[in-house]
Amino acid sequence: MSWGLQLATILALALAPDALAAPRALPLYADVAGSEREYVVASGDTLWAISGRFTMTNRLLDALNPLDDRNHLHAGLRLRVSDRHIVPARQSDGLVIDVAARTLFWFRQRTLEARFPVAVGRVDWTTPAGRYRISGRREDPIWHVPPSIQDEMRQRGEPVVTTVAPGPDNPLGKYWIQLSAGGYGIHGTNAPMSVGKVATHGCMRLLPEHVERLFREAQDGLRVDVVDEPVKVARDAEGRMWLEVHPDLYHGRPVPAADVAARLIVTGLEDAVDLIAVAGVVGRAWGTPEEVTRGHVEAADAAPAGRATEPTTTAGVSRSVAGP
Repeated sequence: MSWGLQLATILALALAPDALAAPRALPLYADVAGSEREYVVASGDTLWAISGRFTMTNRLLDALNPLDDRNHLHAGLRLRVSDRHIVPARQSDGLVIDVAARTLFWFRQRTLEARFPVAVGRVDWTTPAGRYRISGRREDPIWHVPPSIQDEMRQRGEPVVTTVAPGPDNPLGKYWIQLSAGGYGIHGTNAPMSVGKVATHGCMRLLPEHVERLFREAQDGLRVDVVDEPVKVARDAEGRMWLEVHPDLYHGRPVPAADVAARLIVTGLEDAVDLIAVAGVVGRAWGTPEEVTRGHVEAADAAPAGRATEPTTTAGVSRSVAGP
């Protein structure tokens, strides 16, 4: 693409009416983690649960797997899945919970120690962004049901419960990690199929094996950043530019292409990225890193390679009823 067309595209996007408010610079990250690989459907699997386990958007799952009937999977079907995300490294030690990607990133000594899928707050019970600390923990917690959730039970015509004892019916699971924000924490679940989804009353829900590790290894006082970054950009060690765009979950709208273009310009990346490629990434909103390096040639509007096929082995996603 000529520089003239590149410039025209930048101006058309960045000066569109919805981009006239002062844009904010984007953090420029340096790493992409995860991989695209094959997953073999087990009995009882659903696309909803699989996409949660791998923190995939439905758009990406559909692009990777053109299925004739997405509501009826059969055991042995091979799917292409991806848990690739730009790593929002904001500190040398601590946790970063990215609401947009439904992923918890754990850093130790400037190294990514682990990544876990996480369930975050629903649109009507958002997980609040902010900087917190781990302030305590409890094994086999009792769930003292907040009055607001009791009201929801009442409105739904359900029996109103005030406390839930430790055990398999407790929505907090076996471990609770208290944050410095009153009433909010990281915990296990009795509904593992919901992990990786927008499904909670504001707390952050992990798979049992992941919360147990965090419970035993993450110390009190550890910093916890909760961020909601539908748009992330990274420059890797080879100088390639990556853009990851999710739908804006809590505002219920797509991220405007003009806003993304303007923010990339303010970040000083107008000479590093191809704005036509940027517009394509924004339009797809697959929620996975896509290369937007200026001069990088990609097949026009090509979906990721992949087609559901038949397998020889199986692997499962945990399943359970939904919890609060």
